[in-house]
Amino acid sequence: MRSVTGRKNVSDMCADLLQDESNLSGAWCEAAAWPENTDEAREYIRECSRTGMQLTVSGGLTGISGGALPEGGSVISASALKDIRLQGNGNIAAGAGVTIEELNSFVSTNTDGFYPPDPTEESASVGGTIATDASGADSFLYGSTRKWVEGLKIVLPFGKLLSIKRGMHMFENRTCTHPVLGTLHLPPLRREQPPKNAAGYYMREGMDLIDLFIGSEGTLGFITEAELKLAPEPQYVIDLAVFPENAGSFWELYDSLLHAEEPLRIRALEMMDDRCMDFLRSHPGELPLPPVNAVFCLLLRAEADSDEHLEEILVTLDDILVASNSSPETAWGGFEPSERKRIKDFRHALPEAVNHCISESRRKCPSIHKFGSDGAVGLSRFEEYYARVRSILEERSLPFVIFGHAGDGHIHANAMPENPRQMLLADSAMREIAASAVEMGGTVSAEHGLGKLKLDYLKLMYSEDEIKGMEVIRRVIDPDFLFG
Repeated sequence: MRSVTGRKNVSDMCADLLQDESNLSGAWCEAAAWPENTDEAREYIRECSRTGMQLTVSGGLTGISGGALPEGGSVISASALKDIRLQGNGNIAAGAGVTIEELNSFVSTNTDGFYPPDPTEESASVGGTIATDASGADSFLYGSTRKWVEGLKIVLPFGKLLSIKRGMHMFENRTCTHPVLGTLHLPPLRREQPPKNAAGYYMREGMDLIDLFIGSEGTLGFITEAELKLAPEPQYVIDLAVFPENAGSFWELYDSLLHAEEPLRIRALEMMDDRCMDFLRSHPGELPLPPVNAVFCLLLRAEADSDEHLEEILVTLDDILVASNSSPETAWGGFEPSERKRIKDFRHALPEAVNHCISESRRKCPSIHKFGSDGAVGLSRFEEYYARVRSILEERSLPFVIFGHAGDGHIHANAMPENPRQMLLADSAMREIAASAVEMGGTVSAEHGLGKLKLDYLKLMYSEDEIKGMEVIRRVIDPDFLFG
């Protein structure tokens, strides 16, 4: 097992462990280790427990909330846990360090199915996506990572190994007793957690024990391996970018697709607003620019099981577009690989352009970084939430774009400050946006988790007693708070 000790050695030899996509600065640690199997992980964690060395769990370092960045102690990285194999039941056993790209390649080569969770960063690790319950565009139909995890191997403090399978240990009357963990009690909540939520521990009446660890952001143990189930691969997947010429047409189209029934089987429904369109036009890349009259963009993905089903879908989509005054003639996309890649590249072009813009601003002011929201609300209040988010940012005269997973009531507002004053304004805007999501019955974080960057947002969503209840659960599993 590779390991490094000494703060300077870590900084000199593996500085990549001290940076992720959050761009937070100041991370440091006294040691780091890269176990290659569960036994090595148990040995290292046992030694850290003995010496009181706090642990920060690290994966693919694609997170934007700073959860993998240490503040002292040691980092234990899952990046060397690369074992992957097909099980007899058709599920995949994957080491926590296997990337989504590596997993998808293995699945396409060795099975007839596919793994539905599709986070934007394919370099994200299996362990990291489980730790944050990552989702992606296809969550509209297929749900988040949680739905596809059938088993976990987790190393707990003092090197104890927890192997759990879905369906084996359930909470009854908010209580679950496990031979390794002891007795866990879920605190009562004032309101049920939103369907798409990555803030706080997952807590539902009658829930499966495995779901407590999914989305726990590395605070309850170190995941070394996961058993993942697959979905059948459809015969056709259609990607489409539609460009309504006014806001009214966009919301009409959105509502029609949101409530569409068979033959339409939509698995992704996403949006970019007018500021995104303007931003892409002013920051042109290699891709074609949006149509001149485009005000919004609605991105959808659908799937078909046969030639006949595909034809039905294409006819139905054409009818819906015409009925909502959105021209099929200006839409992009199709089911051929080259057409689908064009849509994927267009979708990724926006965050890439935002990041480039931030990089340019950072040359003038090194402390500049992007501010992003991750809230979600129920679909009945999504249009209201979008308007509120936009108003909060406009009131502060901040440069911004709004895009995201419209089918889940989940959007990302990216503020791009250009100076220290705007940094303060952007920070306050993000907090107000998060509070607005909670006021509308939603969540402060739907997929990215809170990490270190937004940990204090927990107080916007939960009462003091609810947070204490989560700490009690953590204390039962990790009495000394070894995992930070």
